[in-house]
Amino acid sequence: MAKRAEIRALTGFRGIAALIVALYHFSRGFGGEPVFSMGPGYAAVDAFFVLSGYVLAYNYASTFSRRFDKAEYWDFLIKRVCRIYPAYVAILLVATAKLSLNFSGAEHASLDGWDAFCNIFMLTGWGLHATPIMGVSWSVSAELFCYLLFPLIALLTARETFFLGFVVVAALAAITGMSQLGLGIEGPMDIVSSDHSFALARALCGFTLGVVGYALAEKAKFGLMTVVNYSLPVALVALAASWYMDHTDLVNYVLIVLVVWLIAQGSKLGETVFGNRPVYFLGEISYSLYLIHPLLVPFFAKLARRLLPTLGVEAGFAAALCAYLLLAIGLSYGTYLAFELWGKRVMLRALLPKRRAAA
Repeated sequence: MAKRAEIRALTGFRGIAALIVALYHFSRGFGGEPVFSMGPGYAAVDAFFVLSGYVLAYNYASTFSRRFDKAEYWDFLIKRVCRIYPAYVAILLVATAKLSLNFSGAEHASLDGWDAFCNIFMLTGWGLHATPIMGVSWSVSAELFCYLLFPLIALLTARETFFLGFVVVAALAAITGMSQLGLGIEGPMDIVSSDHSFALARALCGFTLGVVGYALAEKAKFGLMTVVNYSLPVALVALAASWYMDHTDLVNYVLIVLVVWLIAQGSKLGETVFGNRPVYFLGEISYSLYLIHPLLVPFFAKLARRLLPTLGVEAGFAAALCAYLLLAIGLSYGTYLAFELWGKRVMLRALLPKRRAAA
């Protein structure tokens, strides 16, 4: 299958989502009330799932929409694992060393063999009662689960528009139901615990909505760009307005799904805002940034406290925040080059020696 052109604006939007998560965790790294508000920054993780579903459908729906082929499925899974595992395991090793040496000075739960197994094989988000070494690893683990089900989802969504509408309603109903369970940590949809499978369901709903979004776009190409050109700015403004006001998380969730879908259609506004070089660069390193930034938060939170007597509250926090972002982005770029690119190629050569197609 020929590789399709990348949707740069979606890559850039993923970078913005990763940056929001990094800022959100920094704002909450001081205990008590956040030093500045990023609103429901955890909701940006849902953008990852929707994006992933859309992009995979964009690249692979034609492979699985008519029939299931075992060889194609195996190649698909290997490529996806090679895409996410090298950086994951490298950062996991750093996080394990940090935890063992207790650099943060905080108490931590003891880990057993089951915890180690689930962390190594990216199973911490499957509701298997395993303690994650990296708190954010639940979403990567859930993403892996979505990869396993992708061919089935692609096959089911290659149907009539009526059925796609039913899937959308079912997914949104599931999200609404989960938001009412009281399982969220900082908000209704901040569902991340490894003690149940609702975090996995959260990811699967977003991923499925992304796949369905691609299927709907393919069925509605006529006159679509005119609608997108008018709707995208409205949706972006609506999302910005609701971000701090929506205490249910449901309006934000629907708007995130809508914005991802609108950006994916290739409008000039989307390409200008999210496809420009700096934002696109953030998107390229977004996976590494997402995994690395939590390791840095405790250190820079301490740095901020030490700077307060000298620089004052605002300047101290600002200096620590800038240093945190610069180091996080720099390390993420190095990890991206070493593991997301080079590590992926090495792993692909080992697992698919005769077929070198990029993931």
